[in-house]
Order: sequence, then structure tokens, then C-alpha cells
Amino acid sequence: MTLSQMQARILIIDDETAHLQALCDLLRDHNYVTTGFANGIEALACLRSNSFDLLLTDLMMPGIDGIAMVEAARNIDPDLACIVMTGEGSIASAVKAMKVGALDYIIKPFKISSILPVLARAMETRQLRMANAKLELQLREHTIELVALNKDLEQARMQADIANRAKSTFLSNMSHELRTPLNAILGFAQILASPNLQTSLEEKKEFAQHIEEAGSHLLTLINEILDLAKVESGSMKLAVEVITIDDIFAECSTMIEPLAQKRGISVHFEKDTHLLVHADRIRIKQVLINLLSNAIKYNRDNGQVNVAAHVEADNIVCIQVIDTGIGLSAMQLETIFQPFNRLGREVFNEEGTGIGLSLVKHLVEAMQGSIGIHSQVGVGSTFWVKFPGTTSSGGRPPSPREVVYDTTVPKKTKKHKSLLYVEDNPTNLRLVAELIRLRADVVLLTATDGLLGIEQARLHLPDVILMDINLPGIDGIETRRFLYDDPRTRHIPVIAVTANAMPADLERGSVAGFFSYITKPIDIEQFGSVIDKAMEFAANRKLN
Repeated sequence: MTLSQMQARILIIDDETAHLQALCDLLRDHNYVTTGFANGIEALACLRSNSFDLLLTDLMMPGIDGIAMVEAARNIDPDLACIVMTGEGSIASAVKAMKVGALDYIIKPFKISSILPVLARAMETRQLRMANAKLELQLREHTIELVALNKDLEQARMQADIANRAKSTFLSNMSHELRTPLNAILGFAQILASPNLQTSLEEKKEFAQHIEEAGSHLLTLINEILDLAKVESGSMKLAVEVITIDDIFAECSTMIEPLAQKRGISVHFEKDTHLLVHADRIRIKQVLINLLSNAIKYNRDNGQVNVAAHVEADNIVCIQVIDTGIGLSAMQLETIFQPFNRLGREVFNEEGTGIGLSLVKHLVEAMQGSIGIHSQVGVGSTFWVKFPGTTSSGGRPPSPREVVYDTTVPKKTKKHKSLLYVEDNPTNLRLVAELIRLRADVVLLTATDGLLGIEQARLHLPDVILMDINLPGIDGIETRRFLYDDPRTRHIPVIAVTANAMPADLERGSVAGFFSYITKPIDIEQFGSVIDKAMEFAANRKLN
């Protein structure tokens, strides 16, 4: 007895109960596991929940006949080996059975010795089908893997070709850029050394100056190439620390001033930003000096360069270098950070290596920062670099959790009114402070969280309070509730100033009882009008 016979499970369907029972008993004696049914409905229900190797079905049965039974069974289990039993014995019935997937048919009546070889062949056919299906599946999987591998290889080849072309272009450009200053150095040196070429003292000075300028340019080029190679290979060591932007701006201003004066360009640095970043002090100055040099060199006559900084989401500090220069086209912007690509600006007869912006990009990214540009031809360009900021001041500028502006209130006169602004974002505090500074009749108080705002309100009893909603600790709505619950501060009108501008936020603010609800970005006219109304409301309440 073969292993396949010992393991074979056979489902038998025959509406003649006596024949069904006899067949089940005989096959069970030959080590088949048999399950019998007298109708097709019950057999199909059993097949849906159980696994069988063989199906042996009568052809002529009420309800579902043998042909329909084979077709339905193979829809449930395509690997099932099906055999039809029939007393008809016609060629037509055999053809029908084979068309729907039967492997063989047996003519009734039959002996057990004649059915056993048929069942064995059916099991072998079933196993062969399953093995072929498995091989086909493996072949398809291998084909898919081979296609993916070939695609990866092709992509790697294309990347290698691109890298080789870029390397060749880089070496070609580098050779050109190195030879250009060397040509001036060697050429003028040969003139000075030649006994046949007489030169005057003034000419000697002029030639020596050309040699010095070309040598300086060559040194700059070599240093930038070395820096670029280091940062690309990851071998450049960076000393990242907490740096004050105001200090960097002051140092860059001193360094860039001679070039700006020489070109007649006015450079303005934002003052008192009180911003801190994580960066390498030397490299961040190198980045800004490079951007400033380009902004000055490619500016228009009597142009301007403005340098500003602000805080963005997730405490990212953005530094902008804004010029009034010639601007860049969309095509130029696509290749602006490629090494040795001067974007056609060499026609301006401006000294440059074509490496600076590529090096700047690598340096910024090495310091976990990012760089970008906005530009319009004929209008100017804005380069921006972004670095991780910090709120750890180490005793230098005040941190956002402290009172940013002087909260010492001069003795109030009849002309003075006081305004308390509760806001944790220093940039927003700075903006409102500048707006209030234009009003001679208002003294500004500030607080950077709800608890400090409550303390300031109780201490100074301001005429009006501006309240941010998203505050550390207790939010603006909860802070407003505390102020209202205190008889000392209940009368003070509180204006919400927030970036929460969805309809649900406005409804929540209205329910909370704010005097008014101002959404960011602030509309300056609306801002002033709301404050005037709140001040008038506070004054009338005092009179009453």
C-alpha cells in the first residue's frame, strides 16, 4: 500500500444507500478514509468545511447530478481529483464528465479490484497537478524577483553612469577653474622674470597685484574644494553648540562691510532677535558670508541686502538673506546648488569659484539644517537657511518662558492705559510690542504663560488683556476663567489673540466669554480697532 493511499481522503456520493455503504466499507478496508452522502447538497456542504483528496460521485442522481457535482466541487477545491460512476456507459456522458474536470469514469457494476487502480491514478494525477502548480508559483515568484533584480541593476547602472558623468564634469570644471588663476600667476611671473620683456615699476606693481589676486582666488578655490570633499565624505568635524544669532549677525556685518562699501550696497541686519540655534559657529558664519557675498556681488547699483531671522513651527530658526539683485530664472534655480555651475554669471566679470553654494548646502545639511531660495528675475532673491532652535539661553537672552519685555509699569497718569499680553511665542510678543509702541497712551505688560498672566493681572490691574489660547500649563480659556472668578480682575475685558481660527474654535471662544476674538495672522487695522473698543468699554465701566 502506497503512502498516498494511506493518506487519501475520499468523498463518495451515491443516491443508492446500499451501494454507498458497501463502497465506503470496501475502500475503508483498503486504507482510504471515506465519507459518504446520498445527495449532492449535503456533500458540497461537507466539502466546504473539510479537505478531501478524491471525489467519487454517481452520474445519475436526483437534484444535483454527477456532472454538476464535479463542477461545483472543483469550484470549491480546484485540486480535488474527481471520478464519475455511471451505469450508462455512453461516450457522451464520459465527454461531459471530462469537460467539467473529471479525471476518469467507472462503469457500474464494477469490482473493487477495477476501481483501486483508477483511484491510485487519480491520486498520482492530483499530486502531479499540485506539484506543477507549486513549481509554476515558484517560477512566477522567481520571475518577479528576477525582473525586480534586473530593474535594480539597471537603475544602479544608470546611477553609476550619472555619477561617472558628474565626476567627469566635476574634474573637467575643476581643472578649468584651477588653471584660470594659475594662468595669470604663471603668465605674469614669466613676464617679470623674462630678461627680454622690459617692464616699468608701475607695470611690475600691477603684475604683482594680478599675481596676488589670482593666488588669493586660487587659495579660496582650493579651500572650498577641500571643504566640499570633507563634508561630502563625512570627515568634516563640526563643533555644534548653542549660538546666539545676534552675535553671528554682528560678526558677519563686520566681515562683509568692506565688500558692501566697495560695491555701494547697503546691508541691514535685524537687531535684537534674541534667537538661539544649534550649529557650528565657524561654519554658520561661512554659510552666511557666502550668501551675503553673492547677494552683494550680483546686486544692482545702490541695491540693498536685508538679513532677518524668525522662529517657525517646532522651534526652527529661519535666517533670510534678501537682495534686490538681478534674480534667477526657473531653469537657473534647478541647478543652483551644483558645483562649478555659476549659472551664466561669469559674464558679469565677477570673481567666483562656482563651488560656494554647493558647499553651503552641504554645510547646512551637515548641521541638520535645510536651505532654499525664492527668486524673481529683475526683482531679487531670498536665500533662507533653517537650523534647530533652542530655548536654553544659558543666561544670555531671555527664554520664552520668561517675561520678554520690561513689565515695570511707570506710575499711571490719566493719559496712560495699560495692556497685558499673555503669549508664549517671543516673535508674536515682539510684533505686538512694536504695534503698541506706536501708541503713546498705552503701556504694555507681558507674560508668557497663564499663571504668570493671572499674577500680572492681579498685581497691575490692566485696562485690557490680550490672551493667547495655546499656552503652556493652563490654556487661555482656563486662564480667562480664573480671571473672571476673581472679583479683582472680573471687570477687565479679555481679547483672544490666537491661530485657532476654525468655526468650532470661534464658537468655543464665544462660549468662554472673551470680549473679542482676533485670529492670527493679525490684521493691524482690526487689531487697533478692537483694542480701542475694549479700552472704551473699560473706561465706561470704571465711570459706572
